Amino acid sequence: MTPEAVRASAFVAHGAVTLPGAAQGPLAGLTFAAKDLFDVVGTKAGWGNPDRLAEAPVALTTASALLPPLAAGATLVGKTHTDELASGMFGENPHYGPPINPRAPDRVPGGSSSGSAAAVAAGLCDFAFGTDTGGSVRVPASFCGLFGIRTTHGRVSTAGLMPMAPSFDTVGWFAREAALLRRIGALYFGTAPASPRLLLAEDAFAICTPEVGAALRGAAARLGAARSVTLYAEGIPHWLDTFRPLQLGELWATHGTWASVPGRRLSPLVAERMLLAGQVPAAAIAAAWVAREALAARLHDLLGSDGLLVIPTAHDLPPKVGAPVADQIAFRDRTLALTCVASLCRLPQVNLPAGTVEGIPLGLSLIGPPHSDAMLLAAAETLAPALA
Repeated sequence: MTPEAVRASAFVAHGAVTLPGAAQGPLAGLTFAAKDLFDVVGTKAGWGNPDRLAEAPVALTTASALLPPLAAGATLVGKTHTDELASGMFGENPHYGPPINPRAPDRVPGGSSSGSAAAVAAGLCDFAFGTDTGGSVRVPASFCGLFGIRTTHGRVSTAGLMPMAPSFDTVGWFAREAALLRRIGALYFGTAPASPRLLLAEDAFAICTPEVGAALRGAAARLGAARSVTLYAEGIPHWLDTFRPLQLGELWATHGTWASVPGRRLSPLVAERMLLAGQVPAAAIAAAWVAREALAARLHDLLGSDGLLVIPTAHDLPPKVGAPVADQIAFRDRTLALTCVASLCRLPQVNLPAGTVEGIPLGLSLIGPPHSDAMLLAAAETLAPALA
């Protein structure tokens, strides 16, 4: 594995662009990349699909979320690969191939913000932007040993980037250090002190495989005293049955017409997912909206204004590249039980690198109350040394 090979796998060829940042600012001298869902002036947004790339207009503007780091002095150095239509957890895009996971080259980098995670993990840029709907920043951060944040839903503008499931879609970013993750966040949220109460979701750790669960429990213990709580009081199936119809229904509403054009080139898994999305009953979507609000209300009460929920980011080590589809589906369903919590409740979540098993990175997450992004990032920076 060479830096050139990682670069070729992480960055899209049609996004070869450099946008210099301001001459001075708090991020002056740093470089960053953006997932190929973001508009960047002078380039196309291909969304991980060759038909979209062929049809896409050249952007006349740059996505709103990318303007603060440019104004703060950071330079945009390219656009990065994504799972097709952001519809994946592993980063294996059949049209373009998977980005290399620099921390575990025989393992997937995670998706759908796969290229951004790979670029940061390889040191090809200082930080990178992705999007997170159902775990698309958090999972790659875990798999590649990075700090990564999913922001509170609606807190950072999504203007100028591809919608996937708009009531879940958020902007997020990756960095190799918690301090830089927080410095980027200060551009959007300002700063806030951190004196959080840690809440350990015991039943979330039970989802993990034994070896990963033991390692992450040990990591959680190093964070300090925490009160044990029950996260899935309604049962894990209820959480998943609430998430799936809402996300699939919105995927169909945003991309169903485009995906249904005769002759459209979609990978088999994405074509199957779109077919499934088009078959979700309206009654199931309507019922899920009500269930979502009840889940969010309970979790907001649990967290209060200063609680941080400690959970695993993923239930197992990243799958090997080219793992059977059946294994990927089983993996996705178990990790989705973890990632759907913040997604459904519209909450911010930070992944912290939490050591390794067999030399492969593991991630531990903190979920904060709504709009606690600044406090959450400060807590991550404070707690990270305990996991180093």
